Amino acid sequence: MAKKKTCFVITGFGPKPDPNNSGRIVDLDKTFENLIKPVFDDLGIDCFRAKEIRHTGIIDVPMYEWIYKADIVVADVSTLNPNALYELGVRHALRPNTTIVISEDQTSYPFDINHTLITQYEHLGKDIGVSEARRFHKELKSTVQEVLKESKNDSPVYTYLPKLKPPTFTIEEIKEIKNKPDNQVSLSELIKSAEEAKNKNDFYPARELYKICLKFSPKNVFLTQRLALVTYKGGRPNSKSALLSAERILKELNPDETSDIETLGLSGAINKRLFELEGDKVYLEKSLKFYSKGFYIAQDYYNGINYAFLLTLQANLEKDKIERISIFRQSQRIREDIVKLCLKLIKDKRFKDRGDKEWVYQSLAQAYLGLGKEEEMNEIISKINDLSKGKFDLDTFNEQNKKLIELVKLLKDEE
Repeated sequence: MAKKKTCFVITGFGPKPDPNNSGRIVDLDKTFENLIKPVFDDLGIDCFRAKEIRHTGIIDVPMYEWIYKADIVVADVSTLNPNALYELGVRHALRPNTTIVISEDQTSYPFDINHTLITQYEHLGKDIGVSEARRFHKELKSTVQEVLKESKNDSPVYTYLPKLKPPTFTIEEIKEIKNKPDNQVSLSELIKSAEEAKNKNDFYPARELYKICLKFSPKNVFLTQRLALVTYKGGRPNSKSALLSAERILKELNPDETSDIETLGLSGAINKRLFELEGDKVYLEKSLKFYSKGFYIAQDYYNGINYAFLLTLQANLEKDKIERISIFRQSQRIREDIVKLCLKLIKDKRFKDRGDKEWVYQSLAQAYLGLGKEEEMNEIISKINDLSKGKFDLDTFNEQNKKLIELVKLLKDEE
């Protein structure tokens, strides 16, 4: 009986910043789930990433084993992920062929891989379009079938060192790797459990799970961001301590210098809550700085709607009437910009394929609320409820809306 062929996918995971487009985020999980894995499922080939490998300790040993011996490797070099580039180099050093390199079409390649054949796809940033998934599925499937049939050299190493002999898996080795004990888990399983806990507002177990995830993948930006989020949301042992702990976690990501909109948004949220607890305007100024940067560098609706909220709060605290009115008007102009931005996203033919639709609608609704357009806001509330992933996003949305209503009322009463 012939052994089943295997494909190991070299890629990062989760949302990653585009180094060539400040503020743009590319969700590499969407590439794997929507573009790569369906092709190999269709061909009857086992397809997986490092995060899907079941293990209890350091991932390096099984990861290198799969890079070394897999029948096919697909390497996604989108966002120029340094780990992916390094692992691609390892594969090229060990195997003469059956390595397929792909990337999203906005990637600017460094010199060393610029002459490598790279199959491109279109990424929307946070999701993949349905029509693009269909197109790429056909192209990648054809490429896989061709490399398996022809076995032409695609490694620059083996092009110049043709006498190197590639290794292969035995059936026994495949059984040994695939049939792991029940107590072993994959990083993918841990992340899924952590996300489920987060969406249910079970922040303490989510925090502990993300801590374990970071042991599997230290220095991972996505996991660090998630750990900071559930830490401050959890409020243990008290709200202030939780917020300060989350701030320390984010320091690893250098929030004062970064252009990563998720890190900026989290830093803004932490300092906003610290201000609400302590009343110290230093926290308010820091929060304004983070949210405004996230909005202006990327026209990010999430950072923008929170920036507008904080300006409204700042206007309420201002003693000088003229300055107070000026700050409030600035917040309203930003809300008008958010309305335009969100409506543009919603009208785009690719909007249905985005993974952040509920957040777009929430930002639009809050912008309408701040502008006094409650009728327009009410028209999209049903969409927000339908798209909600759980208590986590709805609780945050409703909590800030209540505060906004009071802040705007005070300012409009004065005008």
